[in-house]
Amino acid sequence: MAEIKIIRSKDVCQAPLPGVKNAAAGWIKRVVYPPHVFTNGSFLGVAECMPGYSIHRWHTHTQDQADGYEVIYPPNFEEIYYIVSGHGVIQWKTAEGNIKEEEVGPGDALFMPAGVVEHQLFNNGKEKIIVIFCGYPTPKVTLVP
Repeated sequence: MAEIKIIRSKDVCQAPLPGVKNAAAGWIKRVVYPPHVFTNGSFLGVAECMPGYSIHRWHTHTQDQADGYEVIYPPNFEEIYYIVSGHGVIQWKTAEGNIKEEEVGPGDALFMPAGVVEHQLFNNGKEKIIVIFCGYPTPKVTLVP
């Protein structure tokens, strides 16, 4: 039988938001994620984002690279965002290239299925937004100096 693994907050480093150079914009913590814990594929994290910034800039779930990081997503990758506090807008691009958006706030959950279109969660509110994210299977994240 497997034992419970406790990941202490003090043991999890925060990183800048993906693709954002301004440290004051917010942070992301990959909590249930290698190297803290190895799962059968699921992961969990939390992010804080200030107004005028995105939790994760425009991206798809194939491969994403910007200054400081690279993410390679498995082909069947799914992700969920749960908005703890704050308000924002989920934006996505249609097949024709048009941008659609929907306001979201505390208690809302966003499900991005495998093959999701290009999207971002943008904080267009007046306060920071806090988001818990989880998914399956874990993408490979490489921090690039």
